Amino acid sequence: MVREEGLGLETAIGREVRSEVVPQKAESVCEQIRKKIIRGEYPPGSPLSEIPLSRKYGVTRARIRQALQKLEEESLVERFPYRGAFVKSITPKELQEIFEMREALESMAARLAARRRDEERLKALQLLFERYRKSSASSYLQEKIGIGERLHQFIVESSKNGKIIEAMQRLRFPIMRIWEVGFRIPDRIQNAFREHLAILRAIAEGKEALAERMMREHITNAFKDYIQVTMLQEAGRANSPKRKGRPRRR
Repeated sequence: MVREEGLGLETAIGREVRSEVVPQKAESVCEQIRKKIIRGEYPPGSPLSEIPLSRKYGVTRARIRQALQKLEEESLVERFPYRGAFVKSITPKELQEIFEMREALESMAARLAARRRDEERLKALQLLFERYRKSSASSYLQEKIGIGERLHQFIVESSKNGKIIEAMQRLRFPIMRIWEVGFRIPDRIQNAFREHLAILRAIAEGKEALAERMMREHITNAFKDYIQVTMLQEAGRANSPKRKGRPRRR
């Protein structure tokens, strides 16, 4: 029996494999597909066909359809009439807009978090940061991404501004896709750790203007690093020689 767990979408499409997994609810399937999109296991532009996915996850096509609809609402999937669903690509324009929104919303969230802090949240913040500090020496990328995401979420929630929280929630999963690439940039994890430390100290000390400025600089630095690595990747692909055949021996 072929074990389907962990196989890519191409394998599921390319083979007629009988699924023997226990049927799962749409939300559970949605979470699994979401993780694969965020981690790049389903790359941008990959087809997400209902029949192969229903076989892979052992659920009905209706449940797959529900999951894809939710992922479309989260800006991770796009669907086209008569063509089906595909993993959504993030265009350069969308990338810039996401960072611009983050700069505006999270900077204000940091300011408000410093203004509206309380003892209970400060204790939770200290515990969260201690966990983040210990993970900085870990080599497990997913743990770093997860804790970094929780740190930002903590700051947004500490703003106690419902509109900021609501707007950031809509951007949550596209941001996580960007982090998946960003944390692979050399020195980005170490730089992010230092920047997070400065932000959290400013919040803990109630320094509103400093917290806002540190968050703005943190997001700007992340954007610059991401653009730099993207440009290097594009240049590498453009300059790679196209081999049309084996060179002749002289």
